Amino acid sequence: MSARTITIPTADRGDVQVSEPDWCTADHTGEAYREDIEHSGAETHLVVFTPCHGPVRTLPVGYVWRPFSPTNNQVIATIHMDEWHEFDPPALHRAADALIEHAATLRVYARQLAAMRAHGGEGQ
Repeated sequence: MSARTITIPTADRGDVQVSEPDWCTADHTGEAYREDIEHSGAETHLVVFTPCHGPVRTLPVGYVWRPFSPTNNQVIATIHMDEWHEFDPPALHRAADALIEHAATLRVYARQLAAMRAHGGEGQ
């Protein structure tokens, strides 16, 4: 993975130069403070068919890197979770199958995240 240098205007530090990883898809125009600078990548979703709502995209996983965070400036993976859906027995079986497939995706993310961290803990 590679990175390029970009300049992000901030209210507290002026123009800040930062490495942007090739996986970053973020729009950096809304980051008012240096600490708010965040690189985020595309998300992969688990798609579960529900009788109540049809196909539902859930459990999105993606990478985030906040290079100036005072608490954690390493690349992390994020998963968003919320909302209830109803399942009949066949739909619950399909959901279980989809979860197994998504678990494989999460393992890929874990390996990639470990590789990123092995190269200095940055989002490169």
